Amino acid sequence: MPLVNAVEDRIIDPIGNRLSWFSTISSIFDVIIPIELTTSWYTHIVYAKHDGATLRTLFTQRFAAISTMVSLLVSTQIAVMFSPSEPTQKARDAMANLEWGLVSFWAGTFLAISIIFSICSLLATLSAWAIFNAVGNDNSHIILRSTMCQNAAALPVRLALLSIYTFFIWLNLFWHVIAQRWMALVLSLFCLLFVIYVTSMYSAVGRVIMYSGALGDEDIMGKNDAYKESMTGQNLANALTEKVKLAKEANVPVNMQYKIRYQDQLQQLEEGGSLRMEEFILPEFRGTEFTSSSMITALPPPTEASGNSTDNNVNRGDLQYPFTSSSV
Repeated sequence: MPLVNAVEDRIIDPIGNRLSWFSTISSIFDVIIPIELTTSWYTHIVYAKHDGATLRTLFTQRFAAISTMVSLLVSTQIAVMFSPSEPTQKARDAMANLEWGLVSFWAGTFLAISIIFSICSLLATLSAWAIFNAVGNDNSHIILRSTMCQNAAALPVRLALLSIYTFFIWLNLFWHVIAQRWMALVLSLFCLLFVIYVTSMYSAVGRVIMYSGALGDEDIMGKNDAYKESMTGQNLANALTEKVKLAKEANVPVNMQYKIRYQDQLQQLEEGGSLRMEEFILPEFRGTEFTSSSMITALPPPTEASGNSTDNNVNRGDLQYPFTSSSV
Protein backbone atom coordinates (compact mmCIF):
# COMPACT_ATOMS: atom_id res chain seq x y z
CA MET A 1 0.00 0.00 0.00
CA PRO A 2 1.43 3.44 -0.88
CA LEU A 3 2.64 5.51 2.01
CA VAL A 4 0.11 8.29 1.50
CA ASN A 5 -2.77 5.80 1.24
CA ALA A 6 -1.78 4.28 4.55
CA VAL A 7 -2.40 7.56 6.36
CA GLU A 8 -5.23 9.01 4.28
CA ASP A 9 -8.06 8.08 6.59
CA ARG A 10 -6.18 8.23 9.87
CA ILE A 11 -7.88 10.35 12.52
CA ILE A 12 -5.31 12.79 13.84
CA ASP A 13 -5.60 14.70 17.07
CA PRO A 14 -4.66 18.37 16.40
CA ILE A 15 -2.35 18.62 19.40
CA GLY A 16 -0.80 15.21 18.71
CA ASN A 17 -0.31 16.19 15.09
CA ARG A 18 1.65 19.27 16.06
CA LEU A 19 3.76 17.30 18.50
CA SER A 20 4.35 14.54 15.94
CA TRP A 21 6.55 16.91 13.95
CA PHE A 22 9.04 16.88 16.80
CA SER A 23 9.55 13.15 16.32
CA THR A 24 11.69 14.10 13.32
CA ILE A 25 14.24 15.79 15.60
CA SER A 26 17.41 13.70 15.74
CA SER A 27 19.24 15.06 18.79
CA ILE A 28 19.19 17.63 21.58
CA PHE A 29 21.20 19.95 19.37
CA ASP A 30 18.15 20.41 17.13
CA VAL A 31 16.43 22.38 19.89
CA ILE A 32 19.29 24.85 20.34
CA ILE A 33 20.97 24.98 16.91
CA PRO A 34 18.86 25.73 13.80
CA ILE A 35 19.12 22.96 11.23
CA GLU A 36 20.23 25.33 8.47
CA LEU A 37 23.49 25.96 10.35
CA THR A 38 24.51 22.31 10.49
CA THR A 39 26.91 20.50 8.20
CA SER A 40 24.15 18.03 7.27
CA TRP A 41 22.01 20.80 5.78
CA TYR A 42 24.85 22.20 3.69
CA THR A 43 25.84 18.71 2.52
CA HIS A 44 22.30 17.95 1.38
CA ILE A 45 22.19 21.23 -0.54
CA VAL A 46 25.43 20.63 -2.44
CA TYR A 47 24.29 17.17 -3.56
CA ALA A 48 20.69 18.19 -4.31
CA LYS A 49 21.43 21.23 -6.47
CA HIS A 50 23.18 20.35 -9.71
CA ASP A 51 23.27 23.88 -11.13
CA GLY A 52 26.32 25.83 -10.00
CA ALA A 53 24.63 29.25 -10.05
CA THR A 54 21.71 28.00 -7.95
CA LEU A 55 24.07 26.37 -5.47
CA ARG A 56 26.16 29.51 -5.06
CA THR A 57 23.02 31.61 -4.61
CA LEU A 58 21.73 29.32 -1.85
CA PHE A 59 25.00 29.73 0.01
CA THR A 60 25.22 33.52 -0.33
CA GLN A 61 21.61 34.74 -0.40
CA ARG A 62 21.40 35.21 3.36
CA PHE A 63 24.50 37.41 3.63
CA ALA A 64 22.54 40.60 2.85
CA ALA A 65 19.99 39.86 5.57
CA ILE A 66 22.71 38.95 8.07
CA SER A 67 24.68 42.14 7.48
CA THR A 68 21.55 44.27 8.00
CA MET A 69 20.37 42.38 11.07
CA VAL A 70 23.77 42.25 12.77
CA SER A 71 24.40 45.93 12.05
CA LEU A 72 21.19 46.83 13.89
CA LEU A 73 22.02 44.37 16.64
CA VAL A 74 25.54 45.67 17.28
CA SER A 75 24.33 49.28 17.31
CA THR A 76 21.76 48.34 19.96
CA GLN A 77 24.34 46.47 22.01
CA ILE A 78 26.84 49.34 21.95
CA ALA A 79 24.08 51.82 22.86
CA VAL A 80 23.16 49.70 25.88
CA MET A 81 26.79 49.25 26.92
CA PHE A 82 27.39 53.01 27.15
CA SER A 83 23.89 53.97 28.26
CA PRO A 84 23.68 56.30 31.29
CA SER A 85 20.83 54.20 32.74
CA GLU A 86 21.21 52.90 36.30
CA PRO A 87 21.27 49.13 35.48
CA THR A 88 23.99 49.63 32.86
CA GLN A 89 25.97 51.87 35.23
CA LYS A 90 25.83 49.12 37.85
CA ALA A 91 27.14 46.64 35.29
CA ARG A 92 30.03 48.92 34.31
CA ASP A 93 30.93 49.55 37.95
CA ALA A 94 30.83 45.82 38.76
CA MET A 95 33.13 45.08 35.79
CA ALA A 96 35.52 47.87 36.75
CA ASN A 97 35.77 46.54 40.33
CA LEU A 98 35.77 42.85 39.26
CA GLU A 99 32.81 42.03 41.50
CA TRP A 100 32.34 38.47 40.31
CA GLY A 101 29.48 37.69 42.68
CA LEU A 102 27.10 40.32 41.29
CA VAL A 103 24.57 39.62 38.58
CA SER A 104 25.39 43.04 37.13
CA PHE A 105 28.97 41.92 36.48
CA TRP A 106 27.87 38.96 34.37
CA ALA A 107 25.21 41.00 32.58
CA GLY A 108 27.90 43.47 31.50
CA THR A 109 30.32 40.66 30.59
CA PHE A 110 27.86 38.89 28.32
CA LEU A 111 26.90 42.22 26.78
CA ALA A 112 30.55 42.78 25.89
CA ILE A 113 30.84 39.23 24.50
CA SER A 114 27.75 39.71 22.34
CA ILE A 115 29.28 42.88 20.86
CA ILE A 116 32.43 40.93 19.97
CA PHE A 117 30.39 38.19 18.25
CA SER A 118 28.41 40.80 16.29
CA ILE A 119 31.50 42.59 15.03
CA CYS A 120 33.12 39.28 14.02
CA SER A 121 29.91 38.26 12.25
CA LEU A 122 29.96 41.48 10.21
CA LEU A 123 33.59 40.91 9.27
CA ALA A 124 32.93 37.29 8.27
CA THR A 125 29.83 38.27 6.29
CA LEU A 126 31.64 40.88 4.19
CA SER A 127 34.53 38.49 3.51
CA ALA A 128 32.35 35.47 2.68
CA TRP A 129 30.05 37.52 0.46
CA ALA A 130 32.94 38.79 -1.65
CA ILE A 131 34.77 35.45 -1.85
CA PHE A 132 31.91 33.07 -2.69
CA ASN A 133 30.23 35.41 -5.17
CA ALA A 134 33.45 35.32 -7.21
CA VAL A 135 33.31 31.53 -7.72
CA GLY A 136 32.37 30.48 -11.26
CA ASN A 137 29.27 28.39 -11.97
CA ASP A 138 31.23 25.36 -13.17
CA ASN A 139 33.41 25.34 -10.06
CA SER A 140 30.75 25.97 -7.42
CA HIS A 141 30.22 22.28 -6.70
CA ILE A 142 33.93 21.62 -6.32
CA ILE A 143 34.47 24.52 -3.94
CA LEU A 144 31.28 24.26 -1.90
CA ARG A 145 31.44 20.49 -1.40
CA SER A 146 34.60 20.82 0.66
CA THR A 147 33.97 20.97 4.39
CA MET A 148 36.39 23.88 4.71
CA CYS A 149 34.32 26.04 2.36
CA GLN A 150 31.03 24.88 3.88
CA ASN A 151 32.23 25.94 7.32
CA ALA A 152 33.47 29.26 5.91
CA ALA A 153 30.09 29.92 4.28
CA ALA A 154 28.26 29.07 7.51
CA LEU A 155 30.57 31.08 9.80
CA PRO A 156 28.76 34.47 9.44
CA VAL A 157 25.43 32.91 10.39
CA ARG A 158 26.91 30.93 13.27
CA LEU A 159 28.55 34.04 14.69
CA ALA A 160 25.26 35.91 14.32
CA LEU A 161 23.52 33.09 16.21
CA LEU A 162 26.09 33.34 19.03
CA SER A 163 25.49 37.08 19.15
CA ILE A 164 21.73 36.54 19.44
CA TYR A 165 22.10 33.91 22.15
CA THR A 166 24.46 36.06 24.21
CA PHE A 167 21.97 38.90 23.66
CA PHE A 168 19.31 36.74 25.28
CA ILE A 169 21.64 35.90 28.15
CA TRP A 170 22.54 39.47 29.10
CA LEU A 171 18.93 40.56 28.63
CA ASN A 172 17.78 37.88 31.06
CA LEU A 173 20.51 38.86 33.53
CA PHE A 174 19.44 42.49 33.42
CA TRP A 175 15.90 41.38 34.28
CA HIS A 176 17.35 40.00 37.51
CA VAL A 177 18.91 43.41 38.15
CA ILE A 178 15.80 45.53 37.58
CA ALA A 179 12.96 43.17 38.66
CA GLN A 180 12.07 40.99 41.60
CA ARG A 181 13.50 37.50 41.46
CA TRP A 182 10.22 35.67 40.82
CA MET A 183 9.32 37.97 37.97
CA ALA A 184 12.81 37.71 36.46
CA LEU A 185 12.61 33.91 36.62
CA VAL A 186 9.21 33.89 34.92
CA LEU A 187 10.46 36.15 32.12
CA SER A 188 13.62 34.06 31.70
CA LEU A 189 11.64 30.80 31.52
CA PHE A 190 9.19 32.33 29.05
CA CYS A 191 12.08 33.47 26.85
CA LEU A 192 13.84 30.08 27.02
CA LEU A 193 10.72 28.13 26.09
CA PHE A 194 10.02 30.27 23.06
CA VAL A 195 13.61 30.09 21.84
CA ILE A 196 13.48 26.29 22.12
CA TYR A 197 10.08 26.18 20.41
CA VAL A 198 11.14 28.32 17.44
CA THR A 199 14.46 26.52 16.96
CA SER A 200 13.06 23.00 17.30
CA MET A 201 10.10 23.75 15.03
CA TYR A 202 12.29 24.85 12.13
CA SER A 203 14.77 22.08 12.83
CA ALA A 204 11.90 19.59 12.55
CA VAL A 205 10.75 21.12 9.26
CA GLY A 206 14.33 21.11 7.98
CA ARG A 207 14.68 17.41 8.82
CA VAL A 208 11.44 16.70 6.94
CA ILE A 209 12.75 18.55 3.88
CA MET A 210 16.10 16.70 3.98
CA TYR A 211 14.86 13.18 4.68
CA SER A 212 11.86 13.36 2.33
CA GLY A 213 14.05 14.38 -0.60
CA ALA A 214 12.25 17.71 -1.05
CA LEU A 215 15.54 19.48 -1.78
CA GLY A 216 15.75 17.56 -5.04
CA ASP A 217 13.59 17.66 -8.17
CA GLU A 218 11.81 14.33 -7.62
CA ASP A 219 8.15 14.57 -6.59
CA ILE A 220 8.05 13.34 -2.99
CA MET A 221 4.33 12.41 -3.12
CA GLY A 222 4.11 10.84 -6.57
CA LYS A 223 2.60 12.24 -9.74
CA ASN A 224 -1.10 11.89 -8.87
CA ASP A 225 -1.91 15.60 -8.59
CA ALA A 226 -5.62 15.04 -8.01
CA TYR A 227 -4.92 12.76 -5.07
CA LYS A 228 -2.42 15.18 -3.53
CA GLU A 229 -4.92 18.02 -3.82
CA SER A 230 -7.55 15.91 -2.05
CA MET A 231 -5.37 15.37 1.04
CA THR A 232 -5.96 17.61 4.03
CA GLY A 233 -3.14 19.56 5.66
CA GLN A 234 -3.13 17.21 8.63
CA ASN A 235 -2.89 14.14 6.41
CA LEU A 236 -0.04 15.69 4.46
CA ALA A 237 1.80 16.47 7.70
CA ASN A 238 1.32 12.92 8.94
CA ALA A 239 2.41 11.43 5.60
CA LEU A 240 5.59 13.50 5.64
CA THR A 241 6.33 12.44 9.20
CA GLU A 242 5.91 8.78 8.24
CA LYS A 243 8.19 9.31 5.25
CA VAL A 244 10.89 10.78 7.50
CA LYS A 245 10.71 7.77 9.82
CA LEU A 246 11.08 5.45 6.84
CA ALA A 247 14.00 7.47 5.47
CA LYS A 248 15.79 7.29 8.82
CA GLU A 249 15.44 3.52 8.81
CA ALA A 250 16.73 3.34 5.23
CA ASN A 251 19.72 5.58 6.05
CA VAL A 252 20.55 6.22 2.39
CA PRO A 253 23.96 7.97 2.10
CA VAL A 254 23.49 11.62 1.21
CA ASN A 255 25.89 11.35 -1.71
CA MET A 256 23.47 8.79 -3.21
CA GLN A 257 20.11 10.23 -2.20
CA TYR A 258 19.83 12.68 -5.09
CA LYS A 259 21.31 10.36 -7.70
CA ILE A 260 18.80 7.54 -7.41
CA ARG A 261 15.02 7.28 -7.71
CA TYR A 262 14.81 7.99 -4.00
CA GLN A 263 11.02 7.84 -3.69
CA ASP A 264 10.92 4.47 -5.45
CA GLN A 265 13.57 3.18 -3.07
CA LEU A 266 11.56 4.34 -0.04
CA GLN A 267 8.43 2.79 -1.52
CA GLN A 268 10.22 -0.56 -1.92
CA LEU A 269 11.38 -0.41 1.69
CA GLU A 270 7.88 0.49 2.86
CA GLU A 271 6.56 -2.60 1.09
CA GLY A 272 9.10 -4.81 2.87
CA GLY A 273 11.89 -4.81 0.32
CA SER A 274 15.60 -4.30 0.95
CA LEU A 275 17.90 -1.36 0.33
CA ARG A 276 19.26 -1.91 -3.20
CA MET A 277 20.32 1.52 -4.42
CA GLU A 278 22.07 0.17 -7.52
CA GLU A 279 18.67 -0.71 -9.00
CA PHE A 280 17.44 2.87 -8.79
CA ILE A 281 20.43 4.86 -10.12
CA LEU A 282 19.32 7.64 -12.44
CA PRO A 283 20.54 7.15 -16.04
CA GLU A 284 22.77 10.23 -16.01
CA PHE A 285 24.74 8.84 -13.07
CA ARG A 286 25.34 5.27 -14.25
CA GLY A 287 29.00 4.42 -14.62
CA THR A 288 30.11 6.86 -11.91
CA GLU A 289 31.70 6.26 -8.55
CA PHE A 290 30.00 7.63 -5.45
CA THR A 291 32.41 7.89 -2.59
CA SER A 292 32.32 9.34 0.89
CA SER A 293 34.33 12.27 -0.37
CA SER A 294 32.47 15.12 -1.99
CA MET A 295 33.75 14.35 -5.48
CA ILE A 296 32.24 12.29 -8.29
CA THR A 297 34.84 10.54 -10.44
CA ALA A 298 33.87 9.02 -13.78
CA LEU A 299 34.62 5.32 -14.16
CA PRO A 300 34.63 2.99 -17.14
CA PRO A 301 31.38 1.09 -17.81
CA PRO A 302 30.56 -1.66 -15.28
CA THR A 303 32.41 -4.93 -15.75
CA GLU A 304 31.33 -8.54 -15.62
CA ALA A 305 31.51 -9.99 -12.14
CA SER A 306 30.64 -13.19 -10.42
CA GLY A 307 30.16 -14.29 -6.86
CA ASN A 308 29.44 -12.12 -3.89
CA SER A 309 30.22 -8.42 -3.82
CA THR A 310 33.35 -7.18 -2.13
CA ASP A 311 33.42 -4.64 0.67
CA ASN A 312 33.27 -1.68 -1.72
CA ASN A 313 30.96 -3.13 -4.37
CA VAL A 314 27.23 -3.66 -4.67
CA ASN A 315 25.95 -6.36 -7.00
CA ARG A 316 23.22 -5.73 -9.56
CA GLY A 317 22.72 -9.09 -11.21
CA ASP A 318 25.91 -9.81 -13.12
CA LEU A 319 27.24 -6.25 -12.86
CA GLN A 320 29.16 -4.47 -10.14
CA TYR A 321 29.22 -0.79 -9.25
CA PRO A 322 31.59 0.58 -6.62
CA PHE A 323 29.94 2.23 -3.65
CA THR A 324 30.69 3.24 -0.12
CA SER A 325 27.99 3.64 2.47
CA SER A 326 28.95 6.91 4.06
CA SER A 327 26.03 8.87 5.42
CA VAL A 328 25.49 12.27 6.96
